[in-house]
Amino acid sequence: MAVTNVCLQSGLTITGSSAAVVTGGANATTNVTQAMFVNSTSATINLTVQIKIGSAAALTLIPSRSVAAGAVCIPPELAGFPLNPGDEILASGAGLVAVVNGYTVT
Repeated sequence: MAVTNVCLQSGLTITGSSAAVVTGGANATTNVTQAMFVNSTSATINLTVQIKIGSAAALTLIPSRSVAAGAVCIPPELAGFPLNPGDEILASGAGLVAVVNGYTVT
């Protein structure tokens, strides 16, 4: 068994439509240690985060969290979150930048 620290998402600008920010890697268990959503705009942006486990419908984990202009949101709900191969963390919030760190176990 090998544990490898990885940057799971290095800076994806998300849109107003829900889309994958992180996908669990093939042949590994992926664990999120910290997720950050950065608002570098001059307006408040609402962040929504969902999880999609396997082929099941996406479940809303964070329904709508306001991220103030120039602020960073570090949601504790994602810390330690495990993803099996193909599982996804989805997010929406037009203009926010997602940065996600974690590790994989193979």
